[in-house]
Order: sequence, then C-alpha cells, then structure tokens
Amino acid sequence: MRLPYNMPDFLGALLSIAIGIAVSLEACRLQAYSPSTYVGDHTLPAVLGILLIVLGAGLLFHSFRDKKEERKTDAEGGFQRKSVLPCLLVLLGYGLAIDLLGYVLATFLASIALFRIIGSYKWSSSIAMAIVLTGCLYAVFIVWLKIAFPTGFFF
Repeated sequence: MRLPYNMPDFLGALLSIAIGIAVSLEACRLQAYSPSTYVGDHTLPAVLGILLIVLGAGLLFHSFRDKKEERKTDAEGGFQRKSVLPCLLVLLGYGLAIDLLGYVLATFLASIALFRIIGSYKWSSSIAMAIVLTGCLYAVFIVWLKIAFPTGFFF
C-alpha cells in the first residue's frame, strides 16, 4: 500500500469524512420528524454532511499526489512580508473612509488596493474584480439582508 505524501491532509480528510458520515446519519434521523423531505430540521445537517464527505474525499485524493510546486516555501509561493504593512494601511484607511465615502465607494477602493497588493493583478483586473466583489457584497448585505451601512457623500 502506498502511503500518502501529505499525512496531515490525509488525517484531516479521514476526520472530515467521518464527521460527514456522523452528521449525515443525524440528518437521516431528524428527517423522520419532518413533514417534508426537502424542508425541515434535517436539511442543513444533510447538506453539511454531504459537503464534508465530498470535500474530505477530494482532500484524501489530493493527499496522495506528489507535486514539486506544492513544496515551495512561503517566499517562493507568493507570500511576501513587505505586503503586510500596505495591507494593514489599506484596511486602516478603509475603516476611516467608510463613514466619509460610504460603504460602497470605500469597499470598492479598498478592494482595488488589496487586489493590487495581495494578488499583484493588473489595474484592469483589479477594477473588474472589485466591481464584482462590491456588487455581490451590496446585494447580500444591503439588498437581501437589509443591513444599514454608512452612506457617505456619494451613495
């Protein structure tokens, strides 16, 4: 039998699958008390159990793969200590600017800056991803959940 290359991932995958099975069994037990097959107290545990099993199986498969590019150190893999301070400054500026500029504009500008600093994306990609991220956050928090955020001068 071939041993996994990444033992922590292997053990984590086995634990995830075991927890997923236990949660799925509990969902089956709770389903008996529900008047509907699709809606009830059993729905969330069933979805989470299946998700834990599927993701655990993927991690289990991945733990047996040996990729040399996965063995990079943090310095080779993209983490750079010099990007930590600019990120903290952007987040500090975001916290200060959110009342002045409003949630939408401050989130958009902070997203552009963080995509540029962390991801090293081009300006066009950073702006496009910031538009999508800000739009999704706006849809979830303001439209769907109806949470009031600072409006600022512009929005």
